[in-house]
Amino acid sequence: MPYKFVKDVTDLRGLKDVLGIDFSPKKTCTFDCINCGLGRTNILTDKRDEFHPPNDVFNEIKSYIDEKSAPQHIMLTGSGEPTLYAGFGRLVEMIKGEFPDIKTMVFSNFSLLYREEVRKEVVLCDIVWGNFNTVIDEEFRKIYRPHKSVTIQDVMDGLKQFKAEYDGIFEAETRFLSGINDNEKNVDGLKEYMTDINPHKYHIFDAKYGGQSLSPEFVETLRKKFEDLPFPVAYNV
Repeated sequence: MPYKFVKDVTDLRGLKDVLGIDFSPKKTCTFDCINCGLGRTNILTDKRDEFHPPNDVFNEIKSYIDEKSAPQHIMLTGSGEPTLYAGFGRLVEMIKGEFPDIKTMVFSNFSLLYREEVRKEVVLCDIVWGNFNTVIDEEFRKIYRPHKSVTIQDVMDGLKQFKAEYDGIFEAETRFLSGINDNEKNVDGLKEYMTDINPHKYHIFDAKYGGQSLSPEFVETLRKKFEDLPFPVAYNV
C-alpha cells in the first residue's frame, strides 16, 4: 500500500534499520537555512500546529510494521522542524506504548527548546540529534535566516536547559560553511558551548557551501582545538 507518512528504512549515522516518519507540510520550519537540502522554506513559522492527527500517523506506522517488520529505530523528522508538529509528544507516547523495543529518535534544529512544553515532548525520545553551527549572532542570522521570534540566545539557552533535563542519547553536529562560520572565534565559542552541553558525540561536517570546501588549514585548526574535548568528535571533512 502507498504510505503518506512512512518513508524508507535506511542506515543512518552508524545506526541500522531506521524508519523515517514525515508528518509536516513541505517545508515548514522556524529557519530558512541557506544550505538546507530540502530547499527554501515554504512556511516560515514559530507556531506549532497539528498538521495531521497523531492517530493517523501512528496507524500508518502500525500498518507498515504489521505488513513488513518492526525497525530498530523510528526517526521523527518532518519536512522542516519536527517540533512544530503539535502532535509530536502524543505520537512518541503512542509509538513507545505499542512498540517499547523500538528506539524513537528526532533530528531537530533546537529552535523551540526554550519552550517548556516542547522540551517535555522531546525528552520522551530515546535519541536526540540536532544541528548547531555557530555561537555568533551575525553568523546565526546569515546561515539560518530564522523566524523573527527566534534568537540565538533562545536556541543556546533552550538547548542547555533541555540537556540538563534529558537522560537519553544526545548527539550534536556542526556544519561549517566556507567563508561564514569557519573562523577561529566561532570554533573557540563552539568548543566552550559544546563542553558545557557535553553531547555523547559531536559530528563535524564540511557543508561545501557554494561549492567551496573548507581549507586544510582550518580543518587542522579544528582538530587541534577540539582534540581535548571530553567526548568523541567525528570528522566528515
